[in-house]
Amino acid sequence: MAETPITYWNLVEDVLESIPEEGPLQREQVRIWARWELHLVNQLEQRGFYYRGESVKDQGWSTLLVVKVAHEGTPLVVFVTERTPTDCRRAFLRMMDEGRLEFREDKFG
Repeated sequence: MAETPITYWNLVEDVLESIPEEGPLQREQVRIWARWELHLVNQLEQRGFYYRGESVKDQGWSTLLVVKVAHEGTPLVVFVTERTPTDCRRAFLRMMDEGRLEFREDKFG
């Protein structure tokens, strides 16, 4: 049986498992932020996208996350609206994993 290769992300996952599931920041919230900050650029590059940045806007009742990428030199954006910045990132990552991101040409890019 082949062993699982040791990767940077596997090491991060091991540390995440030591975080309590409940608390001021739940383990899943920390996992989302860790994946976003430590791994997002690589995951986008694996899919052929160049990460150009993001913006977050509090809309009172919700939060708007705008993720900026480029694909073959064309600037694109993805809009995600959820209750909190963490929820926006969770939704973006889920849609990316499922291949459901809806890119639009960045009119201001």
